[in-house]
Amino acid sequence: MATAAQSPTSQTTNGDTHDLPAPAPTAKKGKGKKDKQLSAEENAKLVQARLSQLEQEKAGDKAQQAEIDREVKKAIRDLNELINGVEPLKGIDLVKQKYEELLAEMKKTEREHLRAKKSRDQYQKEAEKSKSEHNKTTTMKDKLEKLCRELTKDNKKLKDDNKNLVEKEKRARESINERLDQMLYDVQEAMNSKTSAHPENLHLELDELFRTRCKVLADQAEIREMHFKSILRHKDAEIAHLQAKHEVERRRADTEAARCRTLTGQVGTFSHTEAELRSQLNIYVEKFKQVEDTLNNSNELFLTFRKEMEEMSKKTKRLEKENLTLTRKHDQTNRNILEMAEERTRDKEDLERLRKQEQRMRNIIKIMQEQGRGRPVQQEAVDEEGTESEYDEEFEDEDEDDEASYEAEEELATEIAKPVFGPVPPPEMVAAKANGQKTATAALVNGIQH
Repeated sequence: MATAAQSPTSQTTNGDTHDLPAPAPTAKKGKGKKDKQLSAEENAKLVQARLSQLEQEKAGDKAQQAEIDREVKKAIRDLNELINGVEPLKGIDLVKQKYEELLAEMKKTEREHLRAKKSRDQYQKEAEKSKSEHNKTTTMKDKLEKLCRELTKDNKKLKDDNKNLVEKEKRARESINERLDQMLYDVQEAMNSKTSAHPENLHLELDELFRTRCKVLADQAEIREMHFKSILRHKDAEIAHLQAKHEVERRRADTEAARCRTLTGQVGTFSHTEAELRSQLNIYVEKFKQVEDTLNNSNELFLTFRKEMEEMSKKTKRLEKENLTLTRKHDQTNRNILEMAEERTRDKEDLERLRKQEQRMRNIIKIMQEQGRGRPVQQEAVDEEGTESEYDEEFEDEDEDDEASYEAEEELATEIAKPVFGPVPPPEMVAAKANGQKTATAALVNGIQH
C-alpha cells in the first residue's frame, strides 16, 4: 500500500494500470504557449501605447512652449508700460519689486517641485515594494495551487488504493467463507462417515475453532479499516488546512493588488502634477531671465550699498573689539589699584610695627647706657625693662634672643667708644668692666635679673 501511494507515475492493482499525472505536462505546455502569445501581444500593445504617448508629449511640449512665449511677451510688455509711465528711479524700484516677487515665487515653486518630487519618489518606491510583494504573493499562490493539485492527486490515489483494498478484502472474505463452507462440509462428511464415541465434543471443538478464526479475521479487517479511515482523515485535514491557507493568501494578494492600483493612480497624479509644476517653473525661469537683463543697472547700487554695509560692520566690529580691550584694561587697572592699596596698607602696618620695634630698641639701648653709669639708674632701668618685658612677651623667643644679643653688642660698642677722662686705666680694670657689663646685660634678658 505504501509503495502504491508513493509512486508518482503509475499504480498497479490486480493487474490494472492507472496513469494519473499524465495530462499535467500537456496542460503546462499549452499554458506556456498561451502566456508567450499573450506576452507578445502585450509587448506590441505597450510599444504602440508608448509611441502614442511620446507623440502626445511632443505635441504638448510645443503647445506649452508657445504658451510660455506668449506669457513672456505679455509680461515684458506690461513691464515696459509700467516703467515708461513713471520716473527712472521709481521705475528701478518697480523693477526691483517685480524682481523680488518673481524670485520669491520661483523659490516657492522650486520648493514645491522638490516636495512633489520627493513624494513621487516615495510613492514610486512604495509601488515597487507593493509590486514585489504582489509578485511574491502570486508566486506563493502558484506554489500553493500546485501543492493542492498534488495533494488532490495523492488523495485520489489513496481513494483508489482504499477501493482496491476493499475489493481485495471482499474477495478474501468470500474465499474464506467458501473455504469455511468447504471445511464445514468436509467436517460434516467426516462426522457422518465416522461413528466415534465423542461426536458432540468434536463438533464443539470445531465450532470453537471456527469462531476463533472468524473473530481473528474480523478483528484484522476492522483494524485495517480503522487504519485507512485515519489516513483519510489526516489527508482531509491537510487539504482543509491548505485550502484555508490558500484563501488567506488569495485575500492578501487581492488586498495588495488593490493597494498597488491605488499607488499607481497616485503616482500618475503626482506625475501629472510634476509636469504642471515643471511647466510653471520654466515659465518663471523665462520671466526671470527677461527681468534679469533689466536689473543689471540696479545691481551696482546694491553692490555699493553692500560694500558700505560691510565696511560699517567691519568698523563696528573693530570698535567693539577696542571697547572690549579698554574694558579689560580698565578692569585690570582697578584690580592693580586695589592690590596696590592693600599692599600700601600692609606696608604701613609693617612700617608702624618696625617703628615701634625701633623705639623699643632705642629705649632699651638708652636704659642699658644708663645702667652702665650708675646703680640707681640701673635699678630704675631694670623696673622699666621689667615693664617693657611684659609688653615684649607677645613676640617669639628667637626674636627676643636676637634683639638681646644685638643690644648687648651695641652697648659694648658704646662703652668702648665712650671718651675716657683722666689717666688710662689698667688693662685688668677694662677687662673686668667689660665682663661685668656683659654679665649685667645677660642678667637683664627678658626683663628679669639673673
